Amino acid sequence: MNDLMTAFLFFAVCALLAWGMAGKERIYEFPFHVGAVSFAFILVQVPGLAHDYFVTEFAFVRAVAFMIICLLMCWLGWTRNPRPPVILEWTFSETRLLFAAVLLSVAGAYFYLVLSRLPSELTIAVQMTGAPVIFVFFSRLLVYGLAISALCLARRFSFAALGIVAFDLSFIFDRIFRSGSRADTVEVCMIFALAWWFYRGRVIPRWAVLFSLLFGTLLMNSVGDYRAISKGSSGFTFEAMSEIDLIGNTSTVLARGGDEFRNAISRIRHTNETMQFDYGLSHWNRLVFSFVPAQLLGTNFKSSLMVPLPALARDYNPILGTTETGLADAFQSFWYFGAVKFFLLAYLMRCILTSAEAGEFAGQFVYVLSVVPAMHAISHKTDWILMVWVHMILFAAPILAFTIIPSSHRQTRRDLTSLQPS
Repeated sequence: MNDLMTAFLFFAVCALLAWGMAGKERIYEFPFHVGAVSFAFILVQVPGLAHDYFVTEFAFVRAVAFMIICLLMCWLGWTRNPRPPVILEWTFSETRLLFAAVLLSVAGAYFYLVLSRLPSELTIAVQMTGAPVIFVFFSRLLVYGLAISALCLARRFSFAALGIVAFDLSFIFDRIFRSGSRADTVEVCMIFALAWWFYRGRVIPRWAVLFSLLFGTLLMNSVGDYRAISKGSSGFTFEAMSEIDLIGNTSTVLARGGDEFRNAISRIRHTNETMQFDYGLSHWNRLVFSFVPAQLLGTNFKSSLMVPLPALARDYNPILGTTETGLADAFQSFWYFGAVKFFLLAYLMRCILTSAEAGEFAGQFVYVLSVVPAMHAISHKTDWILMVWVHMILFAAPILAFTIIPSSHRQTRRDLTSLQPS
């Protein structure tokens, strides 16, 4: 039965990938992104667990079946045809946008610089606490500046936009190189790819996307080795990098199974046995944890805002640095009905893309910065995207509000920042 369910999961993931490859624009859409993450990060972990002595058949089948349902919900939510949301229909001044990009980039660069000076033992492949969390929180402003300048550059070339892009990339590439951050790497690629799609109508060749997916799958299972080298005292050397066995590491995960999906199986099994659900309140706790500063308001006040949640299994002890996948928190919230989270996420992403493709700059800005956290809903946490949207509302929205052109001063549509894509 386990092998049969593994085959069904493989078919579901490949169906999403095939759907994405069927149209050149679909490689920028949510169902394909979920399929790509599932293929590279989760699917490779499943075969080994199908024959793991410590994973019961019922627990394995239940987790795989729930993942298939979630993948189906991603596609169903995306296939709705919503109208562009009115809240994203604004007109912006390009000059003000570039000025805002400068402010965001300089502020974010400061926190990037401070973060880069911390010891790697505090920032790479660990659960960060205290000051590093604050630095990461505000360094996100640099990415906002990059997204704004990249969109302006794609619309119309200017040395100002190019200079901001170069400034931002110098910091982001340093972080990618030092920490081997997969999310940052994909996010930078998607920002530029989507900007060129929105304004120039150009897409990445599908053969290049397929090659990147296969190569990325090999890299995905060797990030631990890369980070171990980056944290080592000897630093980066060609000899050390050449010793990373991409194929061997992937083969090991295929044979033994992966820790992330093992965590998901354990969490789903325990929830099904106890039938104790959090009904989505875990997202509230995450919001409190992320946005209520204990340094200013006190730990007791912050703790008082959180609500009690069902206890984890006593034998549940995940390896530090591993995730539980979004399957675990979705099932913890509403049992099998937790798959509706993926339906709603897909629908909202579709709404945002509809606005972006209609030429609305706000929709484009939100979408390019939502792609990566949205695709991580299946592999990490379903509330990652929620944290990103709240962060945008608190820090990006006030700055962008300054760049809006009042309705009484708007000129012809061709003079505005919000343009139809070519």
